[in-house]
Amino acid sequence: MNLTKTLHARSSDQCELCGDDHGLEPYCVPPKSSQDPDENILVCAECLDQIEHPDMTDPDHWRCLNDSMWSDIPAVQVVCFRMLTRLSDEGWPQDLLDILYLDDDVLAWAEQDQRKGN
Repeated sequence: MNLTKTLHARSSDQCELCGDDHGLEPYCVPPKSSQDPDENILVCAECLDQIEHPDMTDPDHWRCLNDSMWSDIPAVQVVCFRMLTRLSDEGWPQDLLDILYLDDDVLAWAEQDQRKGN
């Protein structure tokens, strides 16, 4: 099964961050660069635009992370951590970061891109 089909099956044809079912596409979570489903997530166009363009971030859109941060998929956890960190000045994201638990290797992955200033 190809990556896109695998991600659609895993996510039940929904964005793995916000649950939207329109404009879905795979997103390889940096700095990973493989076709491994564990290093990719299925995201909607709105989430992808905001992930890739920090200046376009709408904090209210990301309230969905309250649910998706509990995913058992490491790539989803990494993106949740990064977005919550990006939005931490809003107040509520910091509350979620305070209760988010990531395994050491997932946390290292999540912080890796942060150190590059992304």
